[in-house]
Amino acid sequence: MHLHGQISLRNDTILIREVEIKGRTPRQEYAGFKITSLDSSLISNYSHQSVADLISENSGIYIKTYGSGGLSTASFRGTGSGHTQIAWNKINLNSPMVGQFDMSLVPAGLIDDINILYGGGSMNISSGGFGGIIDLETKADWSDKNIVHLNAGVGSFGRYSGLIKIKTGTQGFQSVTKAFIKNAENDFRYLNSVSGADPYWETRENNQVRQKGFIQEFYLKNAHSTYSARLWFQKTSRILPVPVITQAISPPEKQDDESFRAMVTYESSLGSANFNLTAAFISDKLEYDNEMADVYSRNFSKRILLRSELENKIGEMWKVRLAVNNDFNTVNTNNYEAEKIRNVLSADVIAQADITNWLTTSFLIRELLQNDKLLPPDFSASTEIKPFREKYYLIKANYSRNSKIPTLNDMYWSPGGNPELKNENGYLSEITLEMTNILTGSLRIKNDLTFFRNHLNNMIQWHPGEFSYWEADNLNNILTTGLETGFDVSYSNSGFILSLNAGYTYTKAIYSDLDNDKASLAGNQLIYIPENQINTLLRICWHHVYSIFNTGYTGRRFLDADNSQYLPPFSVSDLRIGLKLTAGNIYYDAGFAIENLFNVDYQNIAYYPMPGRNYLLTIIFQLKK
Repeated sequence: MHLHGQISLRNDTILIREVEIKGRTPRQEYAGFKITSLDSSLISNYSHQSVADLISENSGIYIKTYGSGGLSTASFRGTGSGHTQIAWNKINLNSPMVGQFDMSLVPAGLIDDINILYGGGSMNISSGGFGGIIDLETKADWSDKNIVHLNAGVGSFGRYSGLIKIKTGTQGFQSVTKAFIKNAENDFRYLNSVSGADPYWETRENNQVRQKGFIQEFYLKNAHSTYSARLWFQKTSRILPVPVITQAISPPEKQDDESFRAMVTYESSLGSANFNLTAAFISDKLEYDNEMADVYSRNFSKRILLRSELENKIGEMWKVRLAVNNDFNTVNTNNYEAEKIRNVLSADVIAQADITNWLTTSFLIRELLQNDKLLPPDFSASTEIKPFREKYYLIKANYSRNSKIPTLNDMYWSPGGNPELKNENGYLSEITLEMTNILTGSLRIKNDLTFFRNHLNNMIQWHPGEFSYWEADNLNNILTTGLETGFDVSYSNSGFILSLNAGYTYTKAIYSDLDNDKASLAGNQLIYIPENQINTLLRICWHHVYSIFNTGYTGRRFLDADNSQYLPPFSVSDLRIGLKLTAGNIYYDAGFAIENLFNVDYQNIAYYPMPGRNYLLTIIFQLKK
């Protein structure tokens, strides 16, 4: 009698059926559009900074900021901050009142991944993002490890911050808790060269920031479905400094922001069909006090958002996605004559065809219904070509029509709002060449080059009116053209890791179709839009030691329509060094950063100085079980 364990087989290779692992990357989902992804490994370097700082140093997007802790908004491709959409897991966060989002309010350490879609690519998520959209993701890590992550930082100008993350669960259930606190006095010294005949040093006053908040996430999955629930609360209190040409007031201006966001999502996959349903509630409160001017502004907005998607693959070539979104807004403020309610419903049909293994095309058409009024449809069309089978070279091109509904402030602010405003609309086009080469197993080089052109119509602007207050009107059309190019190199060998990321952006943003009385402005650059920007980040790791050096250049920004006044160009650099150690299940990271390494004196917004050289010490403790 044979023992089966001792029988030798002439052919010990057992053939089994192939196993296909399916997943959608952002690049597959948005074929034909330019996309930049910032993952958790990069975001972790900015745990004690805001999302605005992270985006500014790692992309060609211009961040217009009033200083450390002050209002920070993003500008893509020569468009305004209201033409940049900010989303949280594809749910739009832009205020229905002002149409923009203050990125200084979001600590980067709360976010897991960031996807940046440019131009017409933003239509895959939301309307109105002529420049693009920044999607902030918080998501599950389905490993069954329990993690406690503590991150503390202390720095110059009364700055200290703390972040805690607790992850627990199994491969079928996950709970993630994140909480943060951040305080800063921001009482830095700066050189005042505009208030007197001779420059003199003084200390910035009334510039304190207090932030706190948390995110709680629950995830549950089975063989075909995933359920998630997320809660996000945060509160920020700020003392607002005045421009340096203005004498400090007492008591100072104050602003309090408070937000509560809740989201539940159901995702299901069965065969070739995928279904997603998300319901969200967002409550925002902003209170502004200026006792000296006797101004007290109270603003409350509530939103209920529903987003559903059904995607199905038809044959080997086609993939069709149907999407319906509804955004219901109510606003109570002492700056309107009455409560305002608005409901916007959109329906999308997206078709993508993998025509060959080297050619993919997609088409989107969207219909908007605003308060029972049907709007002209928007659309986008894109194509992606892979000319060489052996190389990862891509040619991407797209063309789209996008539209933006006026904000509630534009329509109803008292005084000056204009309920008769037309919707803004734009025709957007771009072409991108992307090349990735793996020269050896340890050396990877990626290049990309993008040309874009945007023609925006019926732009809404506030201007002095007949009755001594400002009014909103559709005044101008805008033409923006430019290029974006990036160069990424990564190399690793025997404990040594080097990565270099560099990017250059050229943006020309001008008025078009001007009236005769404004013909002299033709060809002039729009205010606060730099023509030239450069970003460079160098990271070097040697076993447990690492260093990160980044530098950025921002060209001059004009302060008036006739381009007679401007802020000079500036270049700011940061240096960070650190030590990482692992002992069993415990991980340590001690880092020291020098921000504004060369102590550059500069302003991002006129008469709002930025801090000079300053320091930040961080310590990370992480326990895995």
